[in-house]
Amino acid sequence: LEDRDRQIIHMRFVEELTQAQIGERLGVSQMHVSRLLSRTLARLREGMLTTD
Repeated sequence: LEDRDRQIIHMRFVEELTQAQIGERLGVSQMHVSRLLSRTLARLREGMLTTD
């Protein structure tokens, strides 16, 4: 994952910030945070389901 994606995951699930709070910290809208989280979590799920 990219640094920003890791940072967002950390803020959401470790610091337990809301999407609005994350958006304030990053200077983006809550909706943009929602889209970023959805995309990142989908990539993580996909990676977990892929077997080599």
